[in-house]
Amino acid sequence: MSTISAWRYTWGLPRPEVPGRTPRVAVVVPIKNASPLTTEFLRRLRSQAYPDYRIIAAVETESDPAFAVLSEAAETSGAIVFTVVAGPVERGGQKVWNLLAALPAIKADDEIIVFTDADTLPTPEWLARIVSALTDAGYDAVTGYRWMIPIDGRLSSAIVAAANASIVTLPRIPAIINLCWGGTTALRRETLERIGIADYWRGAISDDLQMTRALGAAGCAIFSPRQSLLLSPIAMDWKEAFAFGQRQYRLILMHVPSLWVFAALVTLVPVAAALLSLILAFQGQIPAIAALAVSTALGELRFRYRRRIFRSLWRETDAASLAGYWRAERLLRPVWWCFHLACVFAALGSRHIHWAGIDYQVRGPQDVEVLWRRADD
Repeated sequence: MSTISAWRYTWGLPRPEVPGRTPRVAVVVPIKNASPLTTEFLRRLRSQAYPDYRIIAAVETESDPAFAVLSEAAETSGAIVFTVVAGPVERGGQKVWNLLAALPAIKADDEIIVFTDADTLPTPEWLARIVSALTDAGYDAVTGYRWMIPIDGRLSSAIVAAANASIVTLPRIPAIINLCWGGTTALRRETLERIGIADYWRGAISDDLQMTRALGAAGCAIFSPRQSLLLSPIAMDWKEAFAFGQRQYRLILMHVPSLWVFAALVTLVPVAAALLSLILAFQGQIPAIAALAVSTALGELRFRYRRRIFRSLWRETDAASLAGYWRAERLLRPVWWCFHLACVFAALGSRHIHWAGIDYQVRGPQDVEVLWRRADD
């Protein structure tokens, strides 16, 4: 199924999706700290090929380096930037707290509301494409997903990116098995008000999984256009990589237990089957040798399809700088698959989560306590 899904994903890319009309859009983005990526993100976000939009940025404090970057950006040409200061959170996640502070800044003439993350690199057509899915296709909500690219040359970053890429092309069926992703979620302002998102975000640590719950409770389907992917540069050592993967699946286990069970099965069964096939293959069992050959061939097909998708969507990306990443995805499949499996099952441990310099005790989707925060945060 995953191979067929990856093949289906390649059809007709890139598609010239242009909205039939261009309603006013408010793009909401929580930002913490500043880096060269932050500056590049803002440059790209403020230069979208869309005529009528503004940006609502939410930071924790005015002492956050992101506040100075936003203030400087607001003085230059590009889309309007309005900055909201949320203050430190006591119960709940800081990112969600920032988003809650941004909600009152949404105006009555903002017809479309788009949420994104500052660790991404939107293409010039990103905003127009997701607006098109709402205005032309008439979907309730539109979401996307990250395509991680390592920028530091470390094997750990390449392994995380390869494991993440294996998720990108999985089938997503509106109203059945689709989740919102905080890096790209768009919906009409009326829908946002109807689902009462503030009630779902209070005390929460996950903005996107709570958005998914709110839309589901209101009977709204979530659609994922194939061109709504965003590049997300990463640089992680092994400790950071494992902490990231563990956090993702710990949140999924808490919010959507059935999806965690599905993830556990689809990561564990192939590893167990491969180990059993290897044992039998060394004993000369022809069916086991054939199974390994077929599995390897299907993995190669998925790799080629994902490579084709990447080239279609991001032709301008420097291919030479990603050579190590592509080698890791192609040749180290058992390594990144086992890494993925370890992250899934590590979610069964403690309910402590460390995220962006803050330690949280997470007792439930909306029962989150701040235990400790870095002194400079």
